[in-house]
Amino acid sequence: MIFTLTMNPCLDRYIYVDDLIVDDTIRAKKVVDYPAGKGIDVSRVIRELGGVSIAIALVGGDTGRKLEEMLDKEGVIYSSIRVPQETRMNIILESSKGQYRISMPGEKISVKKLQVVLEVLQALVREKDIVVVSGSLPKGVAAEFYTGIIFTLKQWGATVYFDADGDKLKAGLIGQPDYIKPNLHEFQRLIGKHVNTREEIISEAKKIIDTHELQAILLTLGGEGAYLIAKEKVLFTKTIKVNVKSAVGAGDSFLAGFVFKKAEDASDEEALRWANAAGTAAVMTPGTRLCRKADVERLIDRIEVERIE
Repeated sequence: MIFTLTMNPCLDRYIYVDDLIVDDTIRAKKVVDYPAGKGIDVSRVIRELGGVSIAIALVGGDTGRKLEEMLDKEGVIYSSIRVPQETRMNIILESSKGQYRISMPGEKISVKKLQVVLEVLQALVREKDIVVVSGSLPKGVAAEFYTGIIFTLKQWGATVYFDADGDKLKAGLIGQPDYIKPNLHEFQRLIGKHVNTREEIISEAKKIIDTHELQAILLTLGGEGAYLIAKEKVLFTKTIKVNVKSAVGAGDSFLAGFVFKKAEDASDEEALRWANAAGTAAVMTPGTRLCRKADVERLIDRIEVERIE
């Protein structure tokens, strides 16, 4: 079974306007809501591709209930941990001049509720299950929370995929996940320097793999492609040029495609092809609508995977 853990979910509210004018009344042309949070996005994509996963998330208030209703509508299975705090809402303003994202931090979560997260995982996760741990943490929760969760999941015999940024990524690595999925900016923040060549990227990635005993790093480069870097193997896949409507959720779709196929015992090469197709299909849809299965299936035959090492 595949599980996803989203500690700081949100509702993304897209507000479409003609233009933003200071001190003037701006009338919205359209408002669209999407359930969001990195782990939730992974579960949504797995469901879209025909797989099954359980999205575990902390949700609360009216916004949390609306998020659950939207997951119900999409057919996503979830296990909610109810909290008294209102689930945060992100506001995305879309105008003729571009997109403006206002991301809310979320409220503080009690230590008792953090313990409930561990108890729910213990009740659900079994040996050889897959757990995707990803995203930000609620206000006041230390990055080391991810260290403990990942270490515990590994002790239970689960395969852990981890996707976070900054101090959270560094802390989670101490728990020794099996895979991490940074983009290039997150990877450079992790290693503390810029890398400009393929050789530098692979060298720095293998240092992390050796230090933290990872199976592989899934490194996405946006429009430049993506790597799977393992100790004994390096794969690269180019990005297909498509009409980009929104890049939001492309990384989550990429990870979901990879996890979905690996859960079916696919090879790394095949899983990377599906990851590329899902990530590319996601940018073809507006907002955080993520990828559509039909688009993924149309793209898959156009994707090539090259073995570098």
